[in-house]
Amino acid sequence: MKSFKALFFAGLVATSGWLMAARTSDVLADVGIGLDKLRYDVLTNLKEPKWFFFNSTSTIRSMARRLPESSRPATVRALGKTVRAYVESSVFRQEWLQDVKRYHPYDETYSPENLAKKQQEDKAEQAAFDNQFASMDQAFTQLDPAMMQMAIRAQLAEEERQLTSLNAEERTERSRYIAAAKKMLSLPPAEFKKQYVALLKQQARNNHKKPAADTQTDKESIARYREQKAEFDAYSDFKPLLRKRLQDFIDLSNSVDFDARLVPMGYKQEFANPLYQRKPAEWKFLYRLGKEPVTEARAFAQQWLTDIH
Repeated sequence: MKSFKALFFAGLVATSGWLMAARTSDVLADVGIGLDKLRYDVLTNLKEPKWFFFNSTSTIRSMARRLPESSRPATVRALGKTVRAYVESSVFRQEWLQDVKRYHPYDETYSPENLAKKQQEDKAEQAAFDNQFASMDQAFTQLDPAMMQMAIRAQLAEEERQLTSLNAEERTERSRYIAAAKKMLSLPPAEFKKQYVALLKQQARNNHKKPAADTQTDKESIARYREQKAEFDAYSDFKPLLRKRLQDFIDLSNSVDFDARLVPMGYKQEFANPLYQRKPAEWKFLYRLGKEPVTEARAFAQQWLTDIH
């Protein structure tokens, strides 16, 4: 019996024909392959430069020997249906994009959508800050300057006592504020209030994280994102590669001479025609599979190719 590895591979990768959902579990059980392995091999064969990639297991080979030779074309057709259904599913599309992003990553932080969202967030934050300033002005307007000066004097004394409990950075920053505020205590109440409110506002501005400017670093990051995203997009559509894989198989299968004669050569058989001995492994692969299954595979490949054009 000719190699079932070839049979399965042609059905799995080369033909990739239509799926009848009710048959999927049956045909996979018939050939002894799990759905996870099939999905892995489909993805691998679609992206690998050498697209005949398949590792059969002892279970698959054992199951294959039980298949009558007459059932091979039907098995190829059923496998092809399974593969096409998977490739045309949203699940495959998502897995393909995940795989592409693994090899062609990009930082979504600098996507147009995220940049627009960040801009909106910055505007909202700035509006909230402006509202706080307006509320501060309104609150201080109602305070008596003399009472305010007295309250701040007591507050500063308490804050000086608490400096030792702060870490070095906080202590430096707070000491600077206390020193500036204490200088104002000798001013007349009205002037004190005016300058102290100005000091508080300046502190608020210093602590407020303003929206980041469009710095050179930002520009470089955006340019890098666009370059990486363009590279990702170039690989995100698998259909051109799928069309090439199908056409490659059609061309290859059309070139196989299934009537080629074999002659004994030591412990194995070789082609009588020396030209066939130099054929690539894929050509010999399909020869071992046999005319009927390959014809079935080619028909499915041609139909799928027609559909995606």
